[in-house]
Amino acid sequence: MKLKIFVLLVISSFALNSCNVDKCDILCNSGPLGLDFELLDQATGENLFTNGTFDPADIEVLDLNDSNNSISFTFISENDRNIIKLGPFGWGTNIVNYKLKVGEIEIFNLILDAEENKENCCSFVQINNLEIENADFEQNQETGIYEVLVTL
Repeated sequence: MKLKIFVLLVISSFALNSCNVDKCDILCNSGPLGLDFELLDQATGENLFTNGTFDPADIEVLDLNDSNNSISFTFISENDRNIIKLGPFGWGTNIVNYKLKVGEIEIFNLILDAEENKENCCSFVQINNLEIENADFEQNQETGIYEVLVTL
């Protein structure tokens, strides 16, 4: 009888311990960072791809830290909002120095220092430094898109 009670207690303790939820068992990672850019005519505020001034086929992104090798990007065209998406940054790619060109026009240089951090079991990307050189810009607070003003 004592053996049966002991076996029952052991099985119960394993069953009850397996029901505990560790605070690290939830998925809360932000994933790598992507940056979105919209190129706007400084005089009119129009998107330069939407109004036909620029052609997405002419976009080039160069890695200034790696012999000006071309960097892949995504061009998103929807609802008359044509966006250039760069990244991912922060996991593996931590420090970048990119030049974005459309045809022969140098639009801006992007300098970014980002790193993966962990806090309370969650991973996220922290931006240590972000600079957009050779262009006026502002970040749209509603969309997070960097609106770069281009003088033609």
